[in-house]
Amino acid sequence: MQAVPLLLAAALLSPAQTPAQARLPIKLYPENPHYFLFRGLPAILITSGEHYGAVLNLDFDFAPYLDELRTRGFNLTRTFSGTYREIPGSFAIRGNTLAPAPTRYAAPWARSTTPGYHDGGNKFDLSKWDEDYWKRLSDFVSAASERGIVVEYVLFCPMYEDVLWKACPMNAVNNVNGVGNVPSRESVYTLDHPDLLDVQTAFVRKAVAELARFDNVYYEICNEPYFGGVTLEWQRRIADTIVDAEKSFPEKHLIAQNISNGSKKIEDPHPAVSVFNFHYASPPDAVAQNYGLGKAIGFDESGFRGPRDAPYRTEAWDFILAGGALYSNLDYSFTPEREDGSADPDAPGGGGPALREQLKVLKDFIHGFDFVKMAPDPGLVSGSLPGGISARALSEAGKAHAVYLRRRIDGPFAARWTGKIVPAATGACTFHTLTDDGVRLWVDGKLLIDDWKDNAPREHSGAVELREGMKAEIRLEYYEAGGGGVTKLSWSSAGRGPEVVPPDRLEPTGGEGRGLLAEYFADRDMKTPVLTRTDSSIDFDWKSRTPFETETESPVALELQLPAGSYRAEWVSTLNGKAEARNFEHGGGPLKLESPPFREDISLRILKS
Repeated sequence: MQAVPLLLAAALLSPAQTPAQARLPIKLYPENPHYFLFRGLPAILITSGEHYGAVLNLDFDFAPYLDELRTRGFNLTRTFSGTYREIPGSFAIRGNTLAPAPTRYAAPWARSTTPGYHDGGNKFDLSKWDEDYWKRLSDFVSAASERGIVVEYVLFCPMYEDVLWKACPMNAVNNVNGVGNVPSRESVYTLDHPDLLDVQTAFVRKAVAELARFDNVYYEICNEPYFGGVTLEWQRRIADTIVDAEKSFPEKHLIAQNISNGSKKIEDPHPAVSVFNFHYASPPDAVAQNYGLGKAIGFDESGFRGPRDAPYRTEAWDFILAGGALYSNLDYSFTPEREDGSADPDAPGGGGPALREQLKVLKDFIHGFDFVKMAPDPGLVSGSLPGGISARALSEAGKAHAVYLRRRIDGPFAARWTGKIVPAATGACTFHTLTDDGVRLWVDGKLLIDDWKDNAPREHSGAVELREGMKAEIRLEYYEAGGGGVTKLSWSSAGRGPEVVPPDRLEPTGGEGRGLLAEYFADRDMKTPVLTRTDSSIDFDWKSRTPFETETESPVALELQLPAGSYRAEWVSTLNGKAEARNFEHGGGPLKLESPPFREDISLRILKS
């Protein structure tokens, strides 16, 4: 059996050394490192791309995929290296490009002559490279380069489930080298197993050597390293390995680190890391928390928020207008059968031509500015906004302003319903709730239900004695932590099955008519009131929506702080890019503008003449 450490020497002796390059690798923009410089031009990276298997899945023809990205004006794709793979059925994703069919999986390492790999074919020899894989990777990056697309090459990914570790070539059962005989899948990305670490660092050196000649590549250390036992020390070792492998290169490639889902303030960053990526970073708090680092902040995975376009479009605009440098949606309409992105997504997320066209509007909008001279400007919008409306702004002081208005359509919220209930009979009455997430219910001053924590949809009940015709006070409180929201209030009594409490048995607090007074809040702690109305009954399934959504369009009055001068204002539709423009003179100070009617979101470009 060939010793695995020989692979280190093989990587160092790879013929793919750095040539004299006509183009420098993508890097941070020198005068404003919150953004990129690519082929001599400032860049923000925006895409809606396939599920990362374009190289490792031999059934995926990546040319039509990359053509579709180019058609939309996108300039980024993520691809996983093949050190990790998924299996059909993983995460309920149909047409999952990361889950190749048996014998259609391309990994960096060569197959041996020994049968017994997880889903067919021979085991891997971790001391030898699969040259067909490296050629396919080179062809993919070359094809992306020809189309002006940057490749985020993701080196590693944690093993989310035992079945994924069972399919990994680095598992000792799948290779002839005896490497990867570790206690669990949470031991794969640590410094505790030198033989496994040698394989991993040798792979990194090989990848750096093979991709050295490309200007359209940067490396992400590990996808979602906050799962599966990936240690920070191991991540730093991989970053150090990239740095050492490139030490003789006249120009270095960027290194990215995936920090967290949502947001997190970065402490003690590795000095070689230039791009800090977040997943599901809505609202875009990660940008403000880490803007002071002077590095690019990315939102490089979304896609588990249902099939509608609005959640992805609005979070993308919100992130970029907050000062983010890249946005990458996970688009499930790209499959091995429909590489052009025309499949009907049947997965936890969405995607498709309509969403991609909407994200193209964002790409064109932001690149219509000299954005490297701009910075987040929270003081531009000075007046109060209607409940449920948020504003983001980037400004080049006194010259150019980009504004984004968004109606709240998702995210955490809470509600309080109050009023009186009119019993239909005398005796014990049982109240039933079905909620996702937290719920509290008081009837006639008694706390009947108290489950104030995150839950999947769950039923609760509590009973109280009521008298026919005697009104009783009722208060129902509910919060939704994110994702699908459900709340239902029913009642039952002797001889009468549970039914949703009907409107004619409810009277709202301080109002007329039937139902309960509903107060909605933009946080689970009920500190940010957004909307008050009367709800005739409590029977809601908001799925990926919130109560703040509306089917009607309405304008929003905006107050901006602008210096004196001549201006041109363009209200730009985020759906199709159509603009309504007007020129005006302003004497300085507060300026009032009213938007065209819109339903979910709208953008504004203001340029000083």
